Amino acid sequence: MKKAALILLCFHNVIFISAQQYLGIRNSNYAGIQGACLNPSSIADSKFKWDINVASTNTVFDNTFLYIPRDSLHVFGFKKVINDIIHETDFFTHFDLAHPNKLYDVTFSNELLGPSFMINIGKRSSIGLTTASRAYVNISSITGHFAENAFAYLQYQDLWKTTFHDNTAKLNLMSWLEYGLNYATVIYAKDRNEFKGGITLKYLQGIAAAYFKNTDLTYNIIDTTQLVFTQSYLNYGRTNYNSLINTNGSGNLINGNGFGANIGFTYTRLRNPHKEYEKKIIDEGENNYVYRIGISVIDLGAINFNKNTATFHLETDSANFLNWKHTHIANNIQFDKIISAVFYHNDSTRSFVSDHFGRRLPAAISLQADWNFYKNFFINATIVKSIGHGSRQGAIRPDVYSLTPRYEKKWFELSIPISLLYYGHWQSRVGLAARIYYFFIGGDALGSLLKLNDFEGTDFYVGVHFFVAKKKGKHTE
Repeated sequence: MKKAALILLCFHNVIFISAQQYLGIRNSNYAGIQGACLNPSSIADSKFKWDINVASTNTVFDNTFLYIPRDSLHVFGFKKVINDIIHETDFFTHFDLAHPNKLYDVTFSNELLGPSFMINIGKRSSIGLTTASRAYVNISSITGHFAENAFAYLQYQDLWKTTFHDNTAKLNLMSWLEYGLNYATVIYAKDRNEFKGGITLKYLQGIAAAYFKNTDLTYNIIDTTQLVFTQSYLNYGRTNYNSLINTNGSGNLINGNGFGANIGFTYTRLRNPHKEYEKKIIDEGENNYVYRIGISVIDLGAINFNKNTATFHLETDSANFLNWKHTHIANNIQFDKIISAVFYHNDSTRSFVSDHFGRRLPAAISLQADWNFYKNFFINATIVKSIGHGSRQGAIRPDVYSLTPRYEKKWFELSIPISLLYYGHWQSRVGLAARIYYFFIGGDALGSLLKLNDFEGTDFYVGVHFFVAKKKGKHTE
């Protein structure tokens, strides 16, 4: 577990792979191209002539296994949390020796939205371009004994000489680059009704991926010399992480390709009929709607990882990993050979199945409702519901149910996202987000960063975007 956390941190710092909640930002009338990431139709008939996202990043992490005690935290102590991950200090686990089969879950996602823009190309149509680097990690339904043994490098002696079984644990990891072309337009506008549609088509470049599934492991750690498996099997796959950065400084960053799409629609109930609104002198800060309701399907698509990639099947009636503590494993290829030799009695290649696998994006359906109940005051409700992959492999997005009151003007905005996150475990969260001129910052789960509770996760975002709003002036029919 600690190694997995360290790998995630290294990926973030070294190759900038970076989820997209942004509850306090993406439903704003001043979200610009950010809003298209949640619903592609949002940029049609927007407040902006054009909008440029310079850079923004969002990290979402939550889990039920690891934590840092509140007393060990500092307010907005990112440096300390990162230091604890690197040096493996101050982290504790919720493992209960009296209930070793209790299940735990972990979710992590990160998005770096790079240079992106939207621009009006007509009275009510817009186009946009997005560039992003993203990563998702899910560890679901892992038993406490399995997680604790991984966290303690199999050296928690209270778990020795006991036979344990895990047939539920799953791992999904995926990181990629994406380039999206967005188009949105007003499809219908009459009286006080407006209906918009939009689509984003994306080209994807896969960086890294890994999974294990069909877990059915029965194991017993006898001592430092014996790790016994009985009636066990497991399927797993991975890209070669050692190929990302070679010893000479070069690497193979792209290990697969694919395509994806977002599609969305928005109905708006206007405060004034279109013709009346278009003839008047409008204020760029005025909102001409009572409410709007949107629906979108996001992250449809998949990546075929077919470079520096392999899948494996492990199965045994009985196997003994001798001298496991003193076995040096330098890289993932060596690990594949060693574990194959253990399961297949010295056959280091028998576990190999294929040199490619597909990974689906974290697809979801989203509903958004926004009510302008008084002047510059709004209440937004957003649901993001993950779409399962069935028997196919892919990244899994946590479900989000949120209610966000906000105060919004052209150069200032403040919102308070209140949300529930579900990833096999319900987690309530309260956040805060602010936009001042072109800069925004916020989070949807700030409790641990404010030292209000133990650190089990966080959701934090920050970014800069420049925009030109539609100026005051007389619209023509």
